[in-house]
Amino acid sequence: MAQNERTERTAVFNVIAEFVHSLSSTSIEVYEWSEAVVRKKRLPNSPQFSQLATQQPSLSFNGWGLAHAIVKADYLDRRSLWMPGIGFLLQASNLIDFGAAPVALKNGASKALNDFSLTSLSGRVGQGLTILYGHSLGMKFAAHLRSYVESLPTGATGVAHKNKAMADFLFANDQQSVLFESKGSFTLHENDPTAIKRVLKDALENQIDPWMSLLQPPPSNGYVVYSCLREDSWHPSALFVVDPQGDDADASSIPIGPDQVRRENYSAWLRAMGLNSAASRLVEPFSDGSEPSDEIFLLQEVNGRTYAFREMNYPWPRLAMWPSPFLGIDYKVLQSISRALHSPERGLQDMLADLPRQVTDGRGDYSIFPDGSILGHADYPPSNRMSVRL
Repeated sequence: MAQNERTERTAVFNVIAEFVHSLSSTSIEVYEWSEAVVRKKRLPNSPQFSQLATQQPSLSFNGWGLAHAIVKADYLDRRSLWMPGIGFLLQASNLIDFGAAPVALKNGASKALNDFSLTSLSGRVGQGLTILYGHSLGMKFAAHLRSYVESLPTGATGVAHKNKAMADFLFANDQQSVLFESKGSFTLHENDPTAIKRVLKDALENQIDPWMSLLQPPPSNGYVVYSCLREDSWHPSALFVVDPQGDDADASSIPIGPDQVRRENYSAWLRAMGLNSAASRLVEPFSDGSEPSDEIFLLQEVNGRTYAFREMNYPWPRLAMWPSPFLGIDYKVLQSISRALHSPERGLQDMLADLPRQVTDGRGDYSIFPDGSILGHADYPPSNRMSVRL
């Protein structure tokens, strides 16, 4: 092997080792704001943060969990697929200290990127933390609200509705739906009540309120989640949350179909796995004219359940000493999706029994979401191979 190639490969391995070791379990503080306070025109002079926000249990997660959430957020938006989550982590591991508790930015992180890159990265981290927060509230399935609305027939939405500012996500479980708008910052260095309220109020009034009254049935809640990661600050990184209750507004006009939200959720993950044709047909049956085909999946047992995954072309050598990252889905869920693709009139709900709870391995090796999707390290060889028609 040439000296330059050997040096380059050694450097790649060192980056991977540093990256993997950085993915420790961590947490972020959570503060809930009263809706009445957030909606005030202005706060009193010299406002005291401790009198305006109530601290809640911290949100615990690890680097794999955050990467998993960011991959999910990327692929939920069908209009704009950003950088894959593993690539994000290789960048973020140089900026975010996953070993700190609460999580923090590394020294100099807020100055390491230009303004545009910093805003983009903080927004993506904010979306990932919002998805993790949604899971902590018992939500299982997520749709990107704009993608969801634009997938509905024009008569069900109207051009005026499609041109409105929108919240980021529509979450659902078996009983209810919830809206989430995500905001993120790497530059708010302290718990400044006025600055925090300004962000929460603007998002609440412009991106949550309109859609709480437009969707039918109305969502039970509409959260704004403002994620602030900090470096070298007396104030730990924190999430600031406001959650106005929904109502039974009669003027609602855009239908929320729980089964459609589930289909959007799994369609996004199929796209992330590279199954684009099946992903399209899951939300719009036979929209691309393609026919179902047999796909080969490698099966791996993780945490007592069987997961199906495809080998992904991540940009580093696959040697026995380096376990390969993988992105997959619970095998029972994959079988349910297969049956739904063969019978578009059937819903997914009755097929998705016994879904796992959210799991992050204590060693930081993988993340499992409550919808059955998984992101982490694979231990080769796989336990089995199976053909599934999608």
